Amino acid sequence: MLLTVCILILIYSILQKPVGGLVSKLKGVNWKKITSDAWDKIVSAYKRIGRSASRYALLFYYTLAEGNLTTLDKALLYAGIAYVVIPGDLLPRKILGMLGVIDDAAIAAWIYNKVKKNITPAIEAKVEATLDKWFGPVIVISPTVAP
Repeated sequence: MLLTVCILILIYSILQKPVGGLVSKLKGVNWKKITSDAWDKIVSAYKRIGRSASRYALLFYYTLAEGNLTTLDKALLYAGIAYVVIPGDLLPRKILGMLGVIDDAAIAAWIYNKVKKNITPAIEAKVEATLDKWFGPVIVISPTVAP
Protein backbone atom coordinates (compact mmCIF):
# COMPACT_ATOMS: atom_id res chain seq x y z
CA MET A 1 0.00 0.00 0.00
CA LEU A 2 2.85 2.39 0.82
CA LEU A 3 4.29 2.16 -2.68
CA THR A 4 0.87 2.67 -4.28
CA VAL A 5 0.21 5.80 -2.22
CA CYS A 6 3.69 7.18 -3.00
CA ILE A 7 3.30 6.56 -6.74
CA LEU A 8 -0.11 8.26 -6.66
CA ILE A 9 1.43 11.22 -4.83
CA LEU A 10 4.11 11.39 -7.52
CA ILE A 11 1.54 11.33 -10.33
CA TYR A 12 -0.73 13.88 -8.64
CA SER A 13 2.24 16.15 -7.92
CA ILE A 14 3.41 16.06 -11.52
CA LEU A 15 -0.14 16.88 -12.63
CA GLN A 16 -0.26 19.65 -9.99
CA LYS A 17 -3.27 18.09 -8.27
CA PRO A 18 -3.84 18.32 -4.49
CA VAL A 19 -2.05 15.58 -2.54
CA GLY A 20 -2.92 16.49 1.05
CA GLY A 21 -5.33 13.59 1.53
CA LEU A 22 -2.79 11.10 0.21
CA VAL A 23 0.07 12.55 2.25
CA SER A 24 -2.03 12.28 5.42
CA LYS A 25 -2.21 8.49 4.87
CA LEU A 26 1.58 8.37 5.37
CA LYS A 27 1.66 9.87 8.87
CA GLY A 28 3.50 7.56 11.22
CA VAL A 29 5.42 5.69 8.50
CA ASN A 30 8.85 4.61 9.78
CA TRP A 31 10.91 5.82 6.81
CA LYS A 32 14.25 4.82 8.38
CA LYS A 33 13.08 1.21 8.73
CA ILE A 34 11.68 1.18 5.20
CA THR A 35 14.94 2.43 3.68
CA SER A 36 16.97 0.04 5.80
CA ASP A 37 14.78 -2.94 4.83
CA ALA A 38 14.87 -1.97 1.15
CA TRP A 39 18.67 -1.70 0.80
CA ASP A 40 19.42 -5.36 0.04
CA LYS A 41 16.54 -5.56 -2.42
CA ILE A 42 17.57 -2.53 -4.43
CA VAL A 43 21.35 -2.90 -4.58
CA SER A 44 21.24 -5.54 -7.32
CA ALA A 45 18.70 -3.50 -9.30
CA TYR A 46 20.83 -0.35 -9.04
CA LYS A 47 23.88 -2.20 -10.32
CA ARG A 48 21.89 -3.37 -13.38
CA ILE A 49 20.75 0.13 -14.37
CA GLY A 50 24.28 1.53 -14.59
CA ARG A 51 26.26 4.31 -12.95
CA SER A 52 24.30 7.34 -14.23
CA ALA A 53 20.83 6.09 -13.32
CA SER A 54 22.14 4.65 -10.06
CA ARG A 55 23.42 8.09 -9.11
CA TYR A 56 19.89 9.53 -9.01
CA ALA A 57 18.52 6.48 -7.26
CA LEU A 58 21.28 6.63 -4.63
CA LEU A 59 20.83 10.37 -4.15
CA PHE A 60 17.15 9.67 -3.51
CA TYR A 61 17.90 6.73 -1.22
CA TYR A 62 20.51 8.49 0.95
CA THR A 63 18.45 11.69 1.11
CA LEU A 64 15.44 9.68 2.22
CA ALA A 65 17.51 7.75 4.77
CA GLU A 66 19.38 10.72 6.20
CA GLY A 67 17.54 13.89 5.26
CA ASN A 68 15.22 16.00 7.38
CA LEU A 69 12.30 15.97 4.94
CA THR A 70 8.61 16.66 4.74
CA THR A 71 6.32 13.66 4.35
CA LEU A 72 5.62 14.79 0.77
CA ASP A 73 9.35 14.82 -0.08
CA LYS A 74 9.77 11.37 1.51
CA ALA A 75 6.91 10.01 -0.58
CA LEU A 76 8.34 11.51 -3.77
CA LEU A 77 11.79 10.06 -3.08
CA TYR A 78 10.38 6.62 -2.27
CA ALA A 79 8.31 6.67 -5.45
CA GLY A 80 11.37 7.81 -7.43
CA ILE A 81 13.51 4.98 -6.08
CA ALA A 82 10.82 2.46 -6.95
CA TYR A 83 10.03 3.90 -10.37
CA VAL A 84 13.64 3.81 -11.54
CA VAL A 85 14.14 0.25 -10.28
CA ILE A 86 10.80 -1.49 -10.96
CA PRO A 87 10.80 -3.18 -14.38
CA GLY A 88 7.28 -2.11 -15.40
CA ASP A 89 6.76 1.55 -16.23
CA LEU A 90 5.07 3.95 -18.61
CA LEU A 91 7.49 3.39 -21.49
CA PRO A 92 8.86 -0.18 -21.20
CA ARG A 93 12.61 -0.42 -21.80
CA LYS A 94 12.39 -4.01 -23.01
CA ILE A 95 10.09 -2.98 -25.84
CA LEU A 96 11.24 0.56 -26.64
CA GLY A 97 14.96 0.32 -25.88
CA MET A 98 16.57 3.71 -25.21
CA LEU A 99 13.23 5.43 -25.75
CA GLY A 100 12.02 3.50 -22.71
CA VAL A 101 14.55 5.33 -20.55
CA ILE A 102 12.96 8.73 -21.21
CA ASP A 103 10.18 8.42 -18.63
CA ASP A 104 12.63 7.22 -15.97
CA ALA A 105 14.96 10.13 -16.67
CA ALA A 106 12.13 12.67 -16.76
CA ILE A 107 10.66 11.48 -13.47
CA ALA A 108 14.09 11.32 -11.81
CA ALA A 109 14.87 14.87 -12.98
CA TRP A 110 11.48 16.17 -11.79
CA ILE A 111 11.91 14.59 -8.33
CA TYR A 112 15.51 15.79 -8.13
CA ASN A 113 14.40 19.39 -8.76
CA LYS A 114 11.77 19.04 -6.03
CA VAL A 115 14.16 17.74 -3.34
CA LYS A 116 17.64 18.99 -4.35
CA LYS A 117 17.65 21.51 -1.49
CA ASN A 118 17.85 18.49 0.88
CA ILE A 119 20.84 16.86 -0.82
CA THR A 120 23.87 17.75 1.27
CA PRO A 121 27.55 17.53 0.27
CA ALA A 122 27.85 14.61 2.72
CA ILE A 123 25.09 12.74 0.90
CA GLU A 124 26.72 13.46 -2.47
CA ALA A 125 30.05 12.16 -1.15
CA LYS A 126 28.38 8.98 0.11
CA VAL A 127 26.74 8.48 -3.31
CA GLU A 128 30.06 8.89 -5.14
CA ALA A 129 31.80 6.48 -2.74
CA THR A 130 29.08 3.88 -3.31
CA LEU A 131 29.24 4.31 -7.09
CA ASP A 132 33.03 3.96 -7.03
CA LYS A 133 32.68 0.78 -4.98
CA TRP A 134 30.14 -0.71 -7.39
CA PHE A 135 31.46 0.49 -10.75
CA GLY A 136 35.05 1.55 -10.04
CA PRO A 137 36.32 5.12 -9.89
CA VAL A 138 35.64 7.50 -12.74
CA ILE A 139 38.73 7.86 -14.87
CA VAL A 140 39.20 11.26 -16.46
CA ILE A 141 41.36 11.19 -19.53
CA SER A 142 42.87 14.51 -20.44
CA PRO A 143 43.97 15.05 -23.99
CA THR A 144 47.66 15.57 -24.30
CA VAL A 145 48.82 18.59 -26.19
CA ALA A 146 51.66 18.01 -28.60
CA PRO A 147 54.51 20.52 -28.31
